[in-house]
Amino acid sequence: MSYRDAKRLERAIHSARNEARTEMSDENRAWLAQIMTVWASGYLESTCRNELSSYASRNCGHPHVVNFVVKYINNFRNPKMGKILALIGRFDGDLATQLEASVDARIQESVNSIVGIRNLVAHGRQSTVTIAQISEHFDNARKFARKLKEVLSA
Repeated sequence: MSYRDAKRLERAIHSARNEARTEMSDENRAWLAQIMTVWASGYLESTCRNELSSYASRNCGHPHVVNFVVKYINNFRNPKMGKILALIGRFDGDLATQLEASVDARIQESVNSIVGIRNLVAHGRQSTVTIAQISEHFDNARKFARKLKEVLSA
């Protein structure tokens, strides 16, 4: 997924939020919240891949090394905080520490919740996520994405 894909998912989530304000059954609201969770997870994956690929392009030197790193990053899935920090730590442990310190517990919880709920939905299990909850998680994921970009661009 590219930067454009992340923006497309962001627009889809905003559109779904607006749609949720219309008259809709509780069952349809539940389905919409689950779909929004899958999109939010895709947004996180896409954002992490894009920012880490950009970082690698700027800092890894030889084009063969950059190519290897970017291909490795493209396989990055289920971006929970621990996995994100571990991946960044492979580049630079100080960057991982800096990112963790700059993101409060509420944002970290939202990132982990998005991926956890997405996994429930993807494996056919019941999820009780509401549109309000996933909206808050997504807003926090966007804050996380800004911090990630800030830390990796410094």
